[in-house]
Amino acid sequence: MLQTLHEQFDVSTWVVGWTIAIIDAGIEFSAILASPLREKFGAKAVVTVSGALVGGSLIASSFASSLYQIGILLTLFCGPAIGVSTVVTKDVIGRSFSEFYTLAFGIGGIGGSLAFFTTVPLTQFFLDVYGWRGTMLLLGAILSHLAVCGALMKEPAAIKNKDEYQTVTVDEEQRDISDREPASNSRCRSCLNSVSTFISKNFGTSLLSSTSFWVMVFMLNIWMMMYTAWFIYFVPYAIVSKGFSQTDASVFLVCFGSGRFLGHATLSALVKQFHVIGNKGWLGIGLLMMSVYYALDPWLISYWPTCVGTFIFGYSFAIPVIQIDVVIIEIFGANQLGLVLGWNGLIAGVSRILSLYFPGLIYDTLGSYTLAFTLMGSVHSLTVVALLALVWLQRRRPSIP
Repeated sequence: MLQTLHEQFDVSTWVVGWTIAIIDAGIEFSAILASPLREKFGAKAVVTVSGALVGGSLIASSFASSLYQIGILLTLFCGPAIGVSTVVTKDVIGRSFSEFYTLAFGIGGIGGSLAFFTTVPLTQFFLDVYGWRGTMLLLGAILSHLAVCGALMKEPAAIKNKDEYQTVTVDEEQRDISDREPASNSRCRSCLNSVSTFISKNFGTSLLSSTSFWVMVFMLNIWMMMYTAWFIYFVPYAIVSKGFSQTDASVFLVCFGSGRFLGHATLSALVKQFHVIGNKGWLGIGLLMMSVYYALDPWLISYWPTCVGTFIFGYSFAIPVIQIDVVIIEIFGANQLGLVLGWNGLIAGVSRILSLYFPGLIYDTLGSYTLAFTLMGSVHSLTVVALLALVWLQRRRPSIP
C-alpha cells in the first residue's frame, strides 16, 4: 500500500516508508513484554486480546484523516499486538516439543506463506474497488481472526526447569550478620533482591552477558532489517525503477510467497535427509542465498527472470525463518526462546527507526531504488560473517553460550 498512501496523502516516499518502519518497530519493541505477559496471563488470553487489538486498530485507521494518525494508531496498538502474539506463539511451539523443531516451526510458518497467495492479491483487489479506507476496514475485519485463534489455543504441559526457585541454604555466619543489620536496611535489601530476582526471571537479563547472544542479535537484526526494507519498498521499486505495473508487482509477491510456502513445506525433509549439514549449516545456506539475490536483483529487469528471482528469494527466506528459532533453542534452550526474541526485538526496534527510511530517501534524492537495493545485498552479507563467528564461539566454548 506504500504507493497508494504516498499518492493519497501527497507526502515523500521516505516519509511513508519511515512510517511503516516505525509501525514495524512497534512490533519489535513490544517483544520484550511477551514472556512476562505470557507468564502472568497465559498464552491464550494474550493472543486473544492481541487479535482484538490488531483488528480494532486497522478498522480505526480506516477513519484516519492523515498518515500520521494511521502511524500512531498502528504503532501503539497493532504493532505491539502482533509483536507480543508472534513471540508468545513461537514460545508455545518451542515448549510443546522436545524434538522435530524444524517440522513444527515449518508447519507454523505455512500460514505466513499462504498470505502471499491470498492477502496480497486480495489487498490489490480491495484497493481497486474500495480505495484505501475500505481496504483498511476489510483487512481489519479479516485479521481479527487472530482473536479466535487465541481462544482456541492450549497451553503446553508445565515442565520444571533449572530456572525455578530453589531453597538456598544460609550459613550461620551470614544469618548472624543479617540479624545484626538494622530492620530498615534489611527491608531495603530484601526489596532490592526481590526486584532483581523478578527482573532476572521474567526478562532474562543474564543473556546480556553472553557473547553468543550479542552475535545472534546482530545477525537477526541485519537479516530482518534488510528483509523489511525489501518488503516495504519492493512494489514501488518494481514499478518505478523496473517499469512494471502494480499488478505485475503483486504477481512477484505471489511468486515470493510460492517459494516461501515450498520452503516451509520441504525444509524439514531436507534437514532430515541431509542431517550432516546441521541446523547452523542450513541457516548459512539460506542467508547466503538471500545475499546473492539482493546482489543480482537490480539486474533482473524483465518479467520472467524477476518471477524466478522472487520465487528463489522466497524459498531462501523460509530457511532462516525456521532455522533461526531452531538454532536459538540449540544454543540457549527452548525456555529461553521467548526471552532471546524479546531482547532482540527491543534492539531491532531502535535499529529500524534509525535506518529503514534510508532506501526511500535515496529514491527521493536520486530518483532510483537500484543503489539502495545494491547496498542491501552488501549489508546482508554480514549475516553470514556473524553466523561463522557464532559457530566459532560454540566450538570454542560449547558449554558456555
